[in-house]
Amino acid sequence: MCNLKIVTTSWDDGDPKDVRIADLLRSRGLKGTFYVPLHGYAGRKTIEDQDLRALSSEGFEIGAHSVSHKSLSKLNRTELGHEVRDCKSALEQVLGRQVLMFCYPNGRYNSSVIQQVKEAGYKGARTTQMLSLQRDFKPFQMPTTIQAYPHSRVAYLRNLGRAKSVLGFARNVTKLRHPRTWVALGKQLFDRVLEDGGMWHLYGHSWEIDELGIWDELHEMLDHVSRHSNVTYLTNGQLLSLFNRDRGVGSLNASLGQSPRDAQDEENQISCPR
Repeated sequence: MCNLKIVTTSWDDGDPKDVRIADLLRSRGLKGTFYVPLHGYAGRKTIEDQDLRALSSEGFEIGAHSVSHKSLSKLNRTELGHEVRDCKSALEQVLGRQVLMFCYPNGRYNSSVIQQVKEAGYKGARTTQMLSLQRDFKPFQMPTTIQAYPHSRVAYLRNLGRAKSVLGFARNVTKLRHPRTWVALGKQLFDRVLEDGGMWHLYGHSWEIDELGIWDELHEMLDHVSRHSNVTYLTNGQLLSLFNRDRGVGSLNASLGQSPRDAQDEENQISCPR
């Protein structure tokens, strides 16, 4: 893969406030993947079907986030199959197109969960591992860089400790200063990508951003990473497709469920910037 500088964003739980997130992304030329469960987290409402279809038609990606938002690693095979398959089929009926990305509820997964997600027909899955800038990741263990949430330093260290490759994640923070806010950390990590190339991945929950009252912080973060001529802006699925294409695994139209013409347009959009 050429020395791309990539920005992607993803948003979990399918809250109705995701429409506000989409407005912020759209106004800045950013892309996003919205991971939607059939039943909202902790009994919350989920986004209306017509809004999901509108987001999809505008180029945002809709991914699956299980049926009930249960931690999948605790379920038996039958329950697990229901959570990953039924969510996929229900969303596809709403959208009229394939749903090929998955996000593990509560960030919990194991080898059995990964296998079931693969068997259900997904092409990849996102985790909640943070502080990664690497483009080289396993398709069903897509990491992130920063969450729109005021984590403590201890929380970041704990997240590093859970990473499958602690050294790989740790390399991305050894040169960082000690930022006081999640926005400052996100900016530092993005600036590393501008210098060295890599993937910068912001994720969050619109309901949580609203409850914490950090919309202004999110605006600041999005403003910092948007409209860079040498940065490629992708959905999670497009990022995975580019990753696979450069390794000769499948093609963009196979991964995204697109027509050959749409796929060619997408490839032209995500070629290496000069």
